[in-house]
Amino acid sequence: MPKAYLIDGTAFCYRAFYAIRSLSTADGRPTNAVYGFVVMLKALREKQRPDYAAVAFDAGKPTFRHRKFEAYKVQRKPMPESLIGQLPAVKRLLAAYRLPIFELEGFEAEDLLATIATRTAAAGIDTYLVTGDKDALQLVNGHIKVYNPHKEDGLVMDAAAVEARYGVAPDRMVELMALMGDEIDNIPGVPGIGEKTAMHLLQQFGSLEELYRRLEEVESPVLRQSLDASREQVALSRELAQIDQHVPLDVSLDALKIQEPDWRALRAIFREMEFKKLLRELEAHAPTQMSNTLATIHVVTSPNELTALKARLAHATEATALLLWPSTPEAEGFIALAPAAAEAWVIPLDDISELAGWLSDPQAKKISHDAKAAKRALAARGVALHGLLGDTMLAAYLLNPARTRQALSDVADELLEQSLPHLPKSPGIDQEPFGRWAIAARELHAVLESKLQAHHLDGLYHDLELPLLDVLTRMEADGVAVDVTYLRGLHARMDAQLTQLTEEIYRLAGTTFNLNSPKQLAGVLFERLQLPVIKRTKTGPSTDSDVLQRLAGQHPLPEQLMQFRELSKLVSTYVEALPKLVDPLTGRIHPTFNQTVTATGRLSCSEPNLQNIPVKTELGRSIRRAFIAGIPDGALLAADYSQIELRILAHLSGDAHLTEAFRQHRDIHRFTASLIYGCSEAEVQPQQRSAMKAVNFGIIYGMSAHGLSKELGIGVEEAQAFIEAYFERYPKVRDYLQSQIECAKRDGFVQTLLGRRRYIPEVKSPDGLMRQFGERMAINAPIQGSAADLIKQAMVEIDLALRAGGFRSRMVLQVHDELVFEAPQAELARLGSLVRDTMEHAMTLTVPLTVTLNAGPNWLELTPVE
Repeated sequence: MPKAYLIDGTAFCYRAFYAIRSLSTADGRPTNAVYGFVVMLKALREKQRPDYAAVAFDAGKPTFRHRKFEAYKVQRKPMPESLIGQLPAVKRLLAAYRLPIFELEGFEAEDLLATIATRTAAAGIDTYLVTGDKDALQLVNGHIKVYNPHKEDGLVMDAAAVEARYGVAPDRMVELMALMGDEIDNIPGVPGIGEKTAMHLLQQFGSLEELYRRLEEVESPVLRQSLDASREQVALSRELAQIDQHVPLDVSLDALKIQEPDWRALRAIFREMEFKKLLRELEAHAPTQMSNTLATIHVVTSPNELTALKARLAHATEATALLLWPSTPEAEGFIALAPAAAEAWVIPLDDISELAGWLSDPQAKKISHDAKAAKRALAARGVALHGLLGDTMLAAYLLNPARTRQALSDVADELLEQSLPHLPKSPGIDQEPFGRWAIAARELHAVLESKLQAHHLDGLYHDLELPLLDVLTRMEADGVAVDVTYLRGLHARMDAQLTQLTEEIYRLAGTTFNLNSPKQLAGVLFERLQLPVIKRTKTGPSTDSDVLQRLAGQHPLPEQLMQFRELSKLVSTYVEALPKLVDPLTGRIHPTFNQTVTATGRLSCSEPNLQNIPVKTELGRSIRRAFIAGIPDGALLAADYSQIELRILAHLSGDAHLTEAFRQHRDIHRFTASLIYGCSEAEVQPQQRSAMKAVNFGIIYGMSAHGLSKELGIGVEEAQAFIEAYFERYPKVRDYLQSQIECAKRDGFVQTLLGRRRYIPEVKSPDGLMRQFGERMAINAPIQGSAADLIKQAMVEIDLALRAGGFRSRMVLQVHDELVFEAPQAELARLGSLVRDTMEHAMTLTVPLTVTLNAGPNWLELTPVE
């Protein structure tokens, strides 16, 4: 007998999300729900071997049940943002498994599954509803069963099992729930009636109708009165609990048949999500399409072969693909060159000096994947790399910035439909597979160039991102100086503060406990000190930062604990870590500036991440004091764009009030406050300006009234009034933001001033929360992305001017909208003039760009430069 398994995808996601609490990619992207989902799905496929399958998802509020009863499921918390962000990957995963997905506004997943189940069961297929929700038990019959994969070995509930557990047949489960209610779904039921009483009543009277027909036979007067008073509530509860089996779905049995997965797509997802174990399992069992089966791979092992390679490169008529493996400066490894189609040469890096002339020749054109890493690795061996024509990692990033990994194997899998051979972490004896990677990079570059042109991204690629690659390479090589002696002293002072804070926390608690144990802390806060529980998690009362913030007004311990956490994080992340990152040869830290990580186009920084140093607290600012000018008689110059995102918003929206305010060099937050509060700018109070600052920046990020109320500590209605008043004063801002949402829905993407695209499939999601998430991205991406383009443009132009002008000064850091330079005092004035002029004219907007300059001996102690 064929079997169909119909999966409640929303429930699966929640189960996976909470079962695996901490799993993320190397760059911090949460993947716990995706991983848990695929593990459960694999187990189901392998153990149960279904012939048919489908997955249904809730499509968000409101459903027909909310329209009947507004408080339906009102107690359920909104889906966590980190789970919302993983839903697209889950659906991509299901598409790779070639499983059909169903979701429809106004209905829950269980309604869709019930509708599909009635059709599969009618076709004589044994159907299993894969869910842990007891609502589904009402559907059980001869052909339909409920399968709960979360029970040991899976628990199948047939009609006999339902009656054994609940005392009623499956077709009476709705009536049982109408009487007892459901706390999870907020189905009211009858006050005072729980599961046992509901079971007893239905067993005694046989049905709900018979119970009310013979209500006088109920022995308990209190129970009889409660039932009589709850007639309407019982009828409503019955409607809410009843699953709709007649949803208008277009379903064919053929579409539900299990198919061979799209192994290439699965490989790409597992690589992107960094699911190494799953990838190994897949590679061991899935068919692969190996590339370049007729390729000629030369592994250079002798002087004669090296001579032959030099001659081959001298006569190459097209750009040569160049890859280093491993691509780290200190590693022993190999370089692979592909001067023509299906041809590659692999050479030990020990012999690289023999190719120095060709590598440094700007006329000898090269293609690479992660060329910045190749440049750094070669430079560490005293060899320059010039003549870069393209970087497949950069090109792939521009075409799909949402891809979390731009690894060559992933991109080749996606665009060439080739599965590249596995490379071990360290080079072994067989170097031929590495040659195939170089050939793939060569093939890939032609495909990417064509796609960039088709999407009008070739200008952004050649004129901005490729030149910026050289700038970042120089910045990483130059590094930035840090005061290790200062950090040691700071470490000692912070350790003393931590000891003092620990003792004070113990005193306030009246006991000692592990400050890093949420369970022990919860015991102190909510049992010993009897503070109110603000929110709960699966493991008990929450002690996160939001909870501590709200409890701080009721007892001094939460405030002390927040200080302890901040100090501990600063010590471990920066004060201890920074000295260890100092290169002993240069005496400087050499951070990595990542060009292909953020979906908005912004640069990120790692090893160390200097963009996350908190600047709003004195403790955080003390870290900046460690970054110094590392040259004699030197200084740091910091150049910061003023309110750049708001200025870009003014330009993009064309709003007259906003544009004029910037043209007149007004304090934009004070100006906005004067409009909203109906007073002169001089009369604006500090708290009013602060509130309007939150509104100004909140608008850019699509902040809701709920988010603004939380930010300002005011009611939701008051926050909504602020937003409405803002749009009344800046009407074209509202029009522009709405136009971006419509653009994302129409085209599937929004773009920056320079044409950088951000694809936002979420705006078309039937899930309300996911759709709102997409709308916020549609609003913010063009603004934040344009700001990223602007500072990148400024970096390219400043770098060019510094080298052309013979400056000893150098750009050492980029953090958000700020550039930091190291300069001799003698060059400071000239450098400041060049930097300000270049940054303020890097793009032409309808509003002026303003740059503030500050200089000093370190990154903290800076004074204004006129």
